[in-house]
Amino acid sequence: MNMRHFLQTLRGKNAQRLFRWVGFLALLLWTLALLRLNYWRIYDNTFWVDETWSIRLARMTLPDMVKKTATDMHPPLYYMLAMAMNRLLGDNGPAYHLSALLPYVGVLFLACTEVRRQFGLGPAFLLVTMMSLMPEPLYYNVEVRMYSLGAFLVLLAYLALHRILTRNRLPEWVIFSLASLGAAYTHYYALIIVAFFYLILIVPSVHDRRFLRRTAITWAAAVAGYLPWLGVLLKSFVSTAGDWWLQEIPSVSDCLKFFFSSWYLIGLFVPIVAAYLVVCLWHGKRKPIDPELLWVLAGLLSLAGTVAVGLGLSYAVRPFFVIRYLYPLTPVVFLILGFCLSRLDRSRLLCFVLTMILVVCVWPTYLHIRDDYKYQDMCTAEFLEKVQPGENAVFYFEGMADFRYYFPDIPERANWKVEDAETEYKEIWYIRETEGEPDDIPGYSKELAAEGLFTGWFYYYAWRYQAVG
Repeated sequence: MNMRHFLQTLRGKNAQRLFRWVGFLALLLWTLALLRLNYWRIYDNTFWVDETWSIRLARMTLPDMVKKTATDMHPPLYYMLAMAMNRLLGDNGPAYHLSALLPYVGVLFLACTEVRRQFGLGPAFLLVTMMSLMPEPLYYNVEVRMYSLGAFLVLLAYLALHRILTRNRLPEWVIFSLASLGAAYTHYYALIIVAFFYLILIVPSVHDRRFLRRTAITWAAAVAGYLPWLGVLLKSFVSTAGDWWLQEIPSVSDCLKFFFSSWYLIGLFVPIVAAYLVVCLWHGKRKPIDPELLWVLAGLLSLAGTVAVGLGLSYAVRPFFVIRYLYPLTPVVFLILGFCLSRLDRSRLLCFVLTMILVVCVWPTYLHIRDDYKYQDMCTAEFLEKVQPGENAVFYFEGMADFRYYFPDIPERANWKVEDAETEYKEIWYIRETEGEPDDIPGYSKELAAEGLFTGWFYYYAWRYQAVG
C-alpha cells in the first residue's frame, strides 16, 4: 500500500509538472503571436508632432538633450533610450519605434515570468492579451514616446511591491527602489503613480520595526535619487502654470474608460475587484491585514490618487492633465483584474474565459487600428513623394506639421506667415492646414505641390515658392 501510494503521488507530481510546462509553452507561443501583431508597426514611417520631438532630442548629444528636455514637461530617461537606439541602429524609423517596443517586450517578459510564477497562468494570459490587443496599448506599444517605458517600470515596481509585502527580502526592496525611481525619471505622472506605492508601505511599517527601517531607507533613497531633477520639476510647474497648450480637463469617467475603452469592460472590472475585496475583508476581519489585499489596495489607491492629483491641479491652477498620462498604470489595472478574478473561489478558469472573450470583442478594433495605421503610412508616403525640397530651401509651417525627421538638413520656421519670408532661399515650402491660396512673395512663383493626410490624420496643403531668375 505504501509503495502504491508513493507511485500515485509520483505520477501526480509528474502530471502537475507536465501541466505547468504545457501551460508555460502555450503562454509563450501566445505571447509571441501577439508580439508579432504589434511588431509590424516598427516599419511605420508616419510620426506625429510629439514623436518628432522625441526624435529631435534623440539626435542631440546627452548634455544638450538633458538641457533641452529640462525646459519641457518630461524627464530625460526615455530620451536616453531613444538616443541609444539612434546610436546603435541608426537614424531611422524602426530604431525609434523600438525604443517603445522594447519596454512593451519587457512587460510581456514580466507577464510570462514573474506574473505567472506569483499569480498563475490565468492572470499572465489576461495581462499579455490586454497589453497587446486593447486599443490604447496598440498605440503606445510602438509610439515614439515615453509611455511604454513608464508602463514597464511601473509594473516592475508594482510586482516588487508584492514581494516586499509578502516576503520582505532585501533584493525586492532594491528592485522596487530602482524601478520606481526610473519611472519617476520617465514621466511626471509616473512619479505620482509610484508615490502611492511608497505611501502604502506605511501600513506594515506600523507593526514591524524592521519593515519600518527598510521603508525609511527606501524613502530616503527615493528623495536623494530624485533631488537632482526636483528643481527642474518645480521650474516646469511654475512655467507651465502660466502658459501651456492644454485647455480642457477630462472627467473621471473619461479616466476610467481610458483603460478599458468600453463601459461593459468597466462593468466587469468593478464587480470582480469589489467581490475580491469583500471576500478578503470577510475572511480576514479578525486577522491582520492580508499582504495581497494591501497590494491590491496599493494599485487602486495609485489609480484613484493619480486621477485626483491630476484633476485637482487642473481645477486649482490650470489644465495639467491629459488622460494618456495614466498609461503607465495600464498593466497594473489589467493585472489587478486578472489577480482578483483568479483569487475568487472556482474562478481561475474564468481568467482564460475572459481572455478569449476579450480576443473576440477587440479583434475587430485591432483590425481597424491596423488598417488605419497602414492608410496613414500610405498617405504620408504619397505626400512626401510630392514634397521634395532642393538644397537651398526652407520650410514655413502654419499648424502642427513637422518635417525634421524626413528632411533633417532643411531649416524650419514654425508659425510663420508668408509676409515674413526670408528671400535668400531659392525655394520656400509653405505648409498650412487651411485651404485657400496664400499670398504672393515678390520674386517667387508659387504652386500647390501637394495636399493630403500627413503625420497622424492632419490634412495639409504644401505650397512651393520658387525664386524667379
